[in-house]
Amino acid sequence: TLDEEMETIHLYVVRGEEKRPYTAFPLLCAFLCLVGIVAVTIYSVRYPYYEHERLTVPATFLPLKVFTAEVPIIPTGVKTYPATYARGTLTLTNGSVLSEVLPRGVIFNGVNGVEVRTTESVFIPAGSASGYGVAVVPAKTIQAGKTGNIQTLAINAVYGTALYVRNLIPFSGGKDAYSVIVQLPKDRQTAINIARAFVASQKAQVPATLASPCKENLLGASNKMVVSWGCQFVTYHVPSYMCVLGAKLEGKDFFVTVEFTPPPHKIWVK
Repeated sequence: TLDEEMETIHLYVVRGEEKRPYTAFPLLCAFLCLVGIVAVTIYSVRYPYYEHERLTVPATFLPLKVFTAEVPIIPTGVKTYPATYARGTLTLTNGSVLSEVLPRGVIFNGVNGVEVRTTESVFIPAGSASGYGVAVVPAKTIQAGKTGNIQTLAINAVYGTALYVRNLIPFSGGKDAYSVIVQLPKDRQTAINIARAFVASQKAQVPATLASPCKENLLGASNKMVVSWGCQFVTYHVPSYMCVLGAKLEGKDFFVTVEFTPPPHKIWVK
Protein backbone atom coordinates (compact mmCIF):
# COMPACT_ATOMS: atom_id res chain seq x y z
CA THR A 1 0.00 0.00 0.00
CA LEU A 2 1.04 3.55 -0.22
CA ASP A 3 1.08 3.90 3.56
CA GLU A 4 3.80 1.27 3.97
CA GLU A 5 7.36 2.52 4.26
CA MET A 6 9.68 2.16 1.41
CA GLU A 7 12.35 -0.55 1.91
CA THR A 8 15.76 0.39 0.72
CA ILE A 9 17.65 -2.33 -1.09
CA HIS A 10 21.44 -2.02 -1.23
CA LEU A 11 23.25 -3.84 -3.91
CA TYR A 12 26.95 -4.67 -3.51
CA VAL A 13 28.93 -5.34 -6.56
CA VAL A 14 32.24 -7.16 -6.14
CA ARG A 15 34.62 -6.53 -8.86
CA GLY A 16 36.92 -9.28 -9.98
CA GLU A 17 40.05 -7.21 -9.67
CA GLU A 18 39.36 -6.53 -5.87
CA LYS A 19 39.62 -10.24 -4.71
CA ARG A 20 42.57 -10.92 -2.26
CA PRO A 21 45.30 -13.26 -3.51
CA TYR A 22 45.64 -16.78 -1.92
CA THR A 23 48.42 -17.25 0.81
CA ALA A 24 49.72 -20.30 2.85
CA PHE A 25 50.77 -18.28 5.91
CA PRO A 26 47.84 -19.36 8.12
CA LEU A 27 48.51 -23.00 7.33
CA LEU A 28 52.21 -22.56 8.12
CA CYS A 29 51.41 -21.02 11.50
CA ALA A 30 49.02 -23.82 12.32
CA PHE A 31 51.62 -26.41 11.33
CA LEU A 32 54.32 -24.81 13.49
CA CYS A 33 51.98 -24.67 16.49
CA LEU A 34 51.13 -28.33 16.03
CA VAL A 35 54.83 -29.26 15.84
CA GLY A 36 55.52 -27.28 19.02
CA ILE A 37 52.72 -29.01 20.90
CA VAL A 38 53.93 -32.44 19.81
CA ALA A 39 57.54 -31.63 20.79
CA VAL A 40 56.55 -30.39 24.24
CA THR A 41 54.35 -33.45 24.77
CA ILE A 42 57.13 -35.88 23.83
CA TYR A 43 59.70 -34.06 25.99
CA SER A 44 57.32 -33.99 28.95
CA VAL A 45 56.70 -37.71 28.70
CA ARG A 46 60.40 -38.48 28.54
CA TYR A 47 61.53 -35.93 31.13
CA PRO A 48 58.70 -35.13 33.55
CA TYR A 49 59.13 -31.83 35.30
CA TYR A 50 59.29 -31.87 39.08
CA GLU A 51 60.48 -28.75 40.77
CA HIS A 52 60.87 -29.16 44.57
CA GLU A 53 57.96 -31.58 44.65
CA ARG A 54 57.55 -34.01 47.56
CA LEU A 55 57.22 -37.56 46.33
CA THR A 56 56.41 -40.74 48.25
CA VAL A 57 58.81 -43.49 47.28
CA PRO A 58 58.20 -46.93 48.86
CA ALA A 59 61.20 -48.34 50.69
CA THR A 60 62.24 -51.98 50.91
CA PHE A 61 63.61 -52.82 54.34
CA LEU A 62 66.66 -55.05 54.42
CA PRO A 63 67.43 -57.43 57.32
CA LEU A 64 68.90 -55.70 60.35
CA LYS A 65 72.69 -55.69 60.24
CA VAL A 66 74.86 -55.68 63.37
CA PHE A 67 78.48 -54.60 63.07
CA THR A 68 80.81 -55.42 65.97
CA ALA A 69 84.40 -54.54 66.77
CA GLU A 70 86.47 -55.62 69.77
CA VAL A 71 89.54 -53.54 70.60
CA PRO A 72 91.97 -54.11 73.50
CA ILE A 73 92.56 -51.26 75.91
CA ILE A 74 96.24 -50.35 75.84
CA PRO A 75 97.23 -48.62 79.11
CA THR A 76 99.50 -45.61 78.74
CA GLY A 77 99.62 -44.28 82.29
CA VAL A 78 102.53 -44.79 84.66
CA LYS A 79 102.21 -44.81 88.44
CA THR A 80 105.36 -44.68 90.54
CA TYR A 81 105.46 -46.04 94.08
CA PRO A 82 108.19 -44.75 96.42
CA ALA A 83 110.55 -46.98 98.35
CA THR A 84 109.32 -48.10 101.76
CA TYR A 85 111.17 -48.61 105.04
CA ALA A 86 111.68 -51.97 106.68
CA ARG A 87 110.32 -52.21 110.21
CA GLY A 88 110.83 -54.54 113.13
CA THR A 89 111.51 -54.66 116.87
CA LEU A 90 114.61 -54.60 119.00
CA THR A 91 114.88 -56.62 122.20
CA LEU A 92 116.76 -54.77 124.96
CA THR A 93 118.37 -56.77 127.79
CA ASN A 94 119.56 -54.92 130.90
CA GLY A 95 122.23 -56.73 132.90
CA SER A 96 122.73 -53.85 135.32
CA VAL A 97 121.15 -53.43 138.72
CA LEU A 98 120.04 -50.01 137.57
CA SER A 99 117.08 -49.39 135.28
CA GLU A 100 117.63 -47.72 131.93
CA VAL A 101 115.62 -45.45 129.62
CA LEU A 102 116.40 -45.72 125.93
CA PRO A 103 115.36 -42.50 124.18
CA ARG A 104 113.67 -42.33 120.83
CA GLY A 105 115.90 -42.04 117.76
CA VAL A 106 118.86 -44.10 118.93
CA ILE A 107 120.66 -45.64 115.93
CA PHE A 108 122.11 -49.13 115.88
CA ASN A 109 124.32 -50.62 113.17
CA GLY A 110 123.63 -53.99 111.63
CA VAL A 111 125.23 -56.27 109.08
CA ASN A 112 125.91 -55.05 105.54
CA GLY A 113 125.86 -51.45 106.74
CA VAL A 114 122.15 -51.41 107.57
CA GLU A 115 121.21 -48.90 110.25
CA VAL A 116 118.03 -48.91 112.28
CA ARG A 117 116.53 -46.23 114.49
CA THR A 118 114.20 -46.62 117.44
CA THR A 119 110.84 -44.93 116.90
CA GLU A 120 109.82 -44.74 120.58
CA SER A 121 111.51 -44.29 123.94
CA VAL A 122 111.41 -47.30 126.22
CA PHE A 123 112.01 -48.09 129.89
CA ILE A 124 114.19 -51.14 130.62
CA PRO A 125 113.88 -52.45 134.18
CA ALA A 126 116.99 -53.33 136.17
CA GLY A 127 118.29 -56.85 136.37
CA SER A 128 117.87 -58.91 139.49
CA ALA A 129 118.81 -62.26 140.95
CA SER A 130 115.88 -63.80 139.11
CA GLY A 131 117.01 -62.57 135.69
CA TYR A 132 117.76 -59.69 133.40
CA GLY A 133 115.47 -56.77 132.78
CA VAL A 134 113.98 -57.03 129.28
CA ALA A 135 112.07 -54.56 127.06
CA VAL A 136 111.07 -54.43 123.41
CA VAL A 137 111.11 -51.25 121.28
CA PRO A 138 109.91 -50.71 117.67
CA ALA A 139 112.45 -49.57 115.08
CA LYS A 140 112.78 -48.94 111.37
CA THR A 141 115.64 -48.67 108.93
CA ILE A 142 117.14 -45.30 108.14
CA GLN A 143 117.38 -46.01 104.42
CA ALA A 144 114.31 -47.13 102.50
CA GLY A 145 114.47 -50.16 100.28
CA LYS A 146 114.45 -53.91 100.40
CA THR A 147 118.02 -54.00 101.73
CA GLY A 148 116.51 -53.12 105.10
CA ASN A 149 114.81 -56.50 105.36
CA ILE A 150 117.50 -57.86 107.67
CA GLN A 151 117.47 -61.35 109.11
CA THR A 152 117.34 -62.41 112.77
CA LEU A 153 120.25 -61.17 114.93
CA ALA A 154 121.50 -58.84 112.19
CA ILE A 155 121.47 -56.22 114.99
CA ASN A 156 123.69 -57.31 117.88
CA ALA A 157 125.05 -54.33 119.77
CA VAL A 158 125.73 -52.96 123.24
CA TYR A 159 124.33 -49.66 124.37
CA GLY A 160 126.10 -48.09 127.30
CA THR A 161 127.78 -50.56 129.63
CA ALA A 162 125.20 -53.23 130.30
CA LEU A 163 122.37 -52.83 127.72
CA TYR A 164 122.37 -55.47 125.00
CA VAL A 165 120.40 -54.80 121.79
CA ARG A 166 119.35 -57.53 119.35
CA ASN A 167 116.60 -58.17 116.80
CA LEU A 168 115.12 -61.54 117.55
CA ILE A 169 112.81 -61.45 114.51
CA PRO A 170 113.57 -60.30 110.94
CA PHE A 171 112.73 -56.80 109.71
CA SER A 172 110.21 -56.69 106.86
CA GLY A 173 108.26 -54.30 104.64
CA GLY A 174 111.19 -52.70 102.89
CA LYS A 175 110.61 -52.20 99.15
CA ASP A 176 112.52 -50.39 96.43
CA ALA A 177 110.79 -47.70 94.40
CA TYR A 178 108.96 -49.11 91.37
CA SER A 179 106.58 -48.08 88.62
CA VAL A 180 103.60 -49.85 87.09
CA ILE A 181 101.61 -49.27 83.91
CA VAL A 182 98.06 -48.17 84.71
CA GLN A 183 94.98 -47.58 82.61
CA LEU A 184 93.82 -43.99 82.14
CA PRO A 185 90.29 -42.82 81.20
CA LYS A 186 91.59 -41.64 77.83
CA ASP A 187 92.82 -45.18 77.08
CA ARG A 188 89.25 -46.50 77.16
CA GLN A 189 88.09 -43.63 74.93
CA THR A 190 90.91 -44.35 72.49
CA ALA A 191 89.80 -47.97 72.25
CA ILE A 192 86.19 -46.85 71.68
CA ASN A 193 87.24 -44.48 68.89
CA ILE A 194 89.26 -47.20 67.15
CA ALA A 195 86.35 -49.63 67.39
CA ARG A 196 83.91 -47.02 66.05
CA ALA A 197 86.17 -46.32 63.08
CA PHE A 198 86.34 -50.03 62.28
CA VAL A 199 82.56 -50.43 62.56
CA ALA A 200 82.00 -47.35 60.39
CA SER A 201 84.22 -48.83 57.67
CA GLN A 202 82.12 -52.01 57.73
CA LYS A 203 78.91 -49.99 57.47
CA ALA A 204 80.24 -47.99 54.52
CA GLN A 205 80.61 -51.19 52.49
CA VAL A 206 76.85 -51.85 52.49
CA PRO A 207 75.33 -50.63 49.17
CA ALA A 208 72.11 -49.38 50.70
CA THR A 209 70.62 -46.34 52.40
CA LEU A 210 70.49 -46.04 56.16
CA ALA A 211 66.91 -45.67 57.34
CA SER A 212 67.84 -44.09 60.67
CA PRO A 213 70.98 -43.58 62.76
CA CYS A 214 72.54 -46.82 63.93
CA LYS A 215 71.99 -47.78 67.56
CA GLU A 216 75.27 -48.14 69.43
CA ASN A 217 75.94 -50.55 72.25
CA LEU A 218 79.11 -50.36 74.34
CA LEU A 219 80.42 -53.29 76.37
CA GLY A 220 83.46 -52.60 78.51
CA ALA A 221 85.77 -54.96 80.34
CA SER A 222 88.94 -54.34 82.30
CA ASN A 223 91.15 -54.85 79.26
CA LYS A 224 88.94 -54.40 76.17
CA MET A 225 86.04 -52.47 74.67
CA VAL A 226 83.35 -53.95 72.43
CA VAL A 227 81.38 -51.62 70.17
CA SER A 228 78.36 -52.85 68.22
CA TRP A 229 76.08 -50.95 65.84
CA GLY A 230 72.61 -52.14 64.90
CA CYS A 231 71.81 -50.62 61.50
CA GLN A 232 68.56 -50.71 59.53
CA PHE A 233 69.09 -50.30 55.78
CA VAL A 234 66.48 -49.70 53.07
CA THR A 235 66.55 -49.53 49.30
CA TYR A 236 64.43 -47.29 47.07
CA HIS A 237 64.48 -46.19 43.44
CA VAL A 238 64.57 -42.62 42.21
CA PRO A 239 64.58 -41.93 38.44
CA SER A 240 67.82 -40.64 37.02
CA TYR A 241 66.28 -37.35 35.93
CA MET A 242 65.54 -36.44 39.57
CA CYS A 243 67.99 -34.98 42.04
CA VAL A 244 67.33 -36.02 45.64
CA LEU A 245 67.49 -33.09 48.03
CA GLY A 246 66.55 -34.98 51.18
CA ALA A 247 64.82 -38.07 52.50
CA LYS A 248 62.83 -38.77 55.64
CA LEU A 249 61.56 -42.11 56.88
CA GLU A 250 57.97 -42.14 58.05
CA GLY A 251 56.65 -45.57 58.87
CA LYS A 252 57.51 -47.83 55.97
CA ASP A 253 57.85 -45.09 53.36
CA PHE A 254 60.57 -42.66 52.45
CA PHE A 255 59.42 -39.14 51.69
CA VAL A 256 61.94 -37.86 49.20
CA THR A 257 62.27 -34.24 48.15
CA VAL A 258 63.51 -34.04 44.58
CA GLU A 259 64.06 -31.50 41.85
CA PHE A 260 64.16 -31.97 38.13
CA THR A 261 67.60 -32.22 36.58
CA PRO A 262 67.63 -31.47 32.83
CA PRO A 263 69.84 -33.69 30.70
CA PRO A 264 73.15 -32.20 29.57
CA HIS A 265 73.33 -30.80 26.06
CA LYS A 266 76.05 -31.94 23.74
CA ILE A 267 77.86 -29.24 21.80
CA TRP A 268 79.89 -30.36 18.85
CA VAL A 269 82.94 -28.25 18.14
CA LYS A 270 84.73 -28.68 14.88
